[in-house]
Amino acid sequence: MQSIRWDGKTITVPGIYRDIPLADYHRADLCDGISVSSSMFRNIINKSPKHAFDKSSLNSDREDSETETETEAIVLGRFVHKAVAGEPFDDDTAMRPATVGGFAYNANRKEWRDWLKEQRSAGKFVISPALAERAKGMIIALGQFPLVQQGMLGGSPERSLIWKDPRGFWKKARPDEIPNDSGDFIDLKSTHSVLYRDTQRSIIDYGYHQQGAMVIEGARALGIPASSFTLLWVESKRPHCVRAQTLKDEDLARGAALNELAARTFWQCFQSGVWPGPGDDRADAEYVDLPDWYRQSIDDRIKFELREAA
Repeated sequence: MQSIRWDGKTITVPGIYRDIPLADYHRADLCDGISVSSSMFRNIINKSPKHAFDKSSLNSDREDSETETETEAIVLGRFVHKAVAGEPFDDDTAMRPATVGGFAYNANRKEWRDWLKEQRSAGKFVISPALAERAKGMIIALGQFPLVQQGMLGGSPERSLIWKDPRGFWKKARPDEIPNDSGDFIDLKSTHSVLYRDTQRSIIDYGYHQQGAMVIEGARALGIPASSFTLLWVESKRPHCVRAQTLKDEDLARGAALNELAARTFWQCFQSGVWPGPGDDRADAEYVDLPDWYRQSIDDRIKFELREAA
């Protein structure tokens, strides 16, 4: 498998690229035409075109509205990904020092605000000592997982798949591991829980079936064997349990169908410049239904004169 080292210039040729910083990967102008990743498609499907555009690099007026919790999750995930991939940290990660300007950490102090702004301007994630300790526990847990010991993460890490959609825009996918010969793509996910019901919920909430389908599509478009997509979960807090789950072909097919729907919607919105929200295009108010399970709960409560909900 031949990969192309990115030279920092506009991409004009489909291929497997390495050394593209994450901030550059997400740029809409990375290629010589508009480019999108699965995050755009997932936001269109899970929310609306307006939500997708609002967070996209296509929107020059977008707001950095990440909460502290979201930022922490992103930083922790990136740190663990770097460690597992054996990639250097200093290109996009900064360890938070004990003091800045003689002052201990205080996000409200000007000295710390300026330092944090400087790191973000440089495209760096800031990781605290406490987060680094949690990351250490996650990395140890992954190293003890049997499938990891057998080489599950032995492929080529942090490669970007970039190919052209027939409609004229570029597509991007960035699997954590491109397999050497198995055809099984692996994506590492940090999560609060690896219980079955919780991983199911995460797949739905974050559209990982769409992400997997996008990776498979990109691999096949570039001539890479692609047979499956496996999520390797690790809990972000102790006891840092690990679990591997392969998405079924029929669910990847559903993800691919959703991606195609999202691609058509994206292209229509991009060409028209109109990005509707969930109800923006309705002239009148619409009916809203109570969920069937709640209707049944109400009916049972009335029928059996229950003092509390069933």
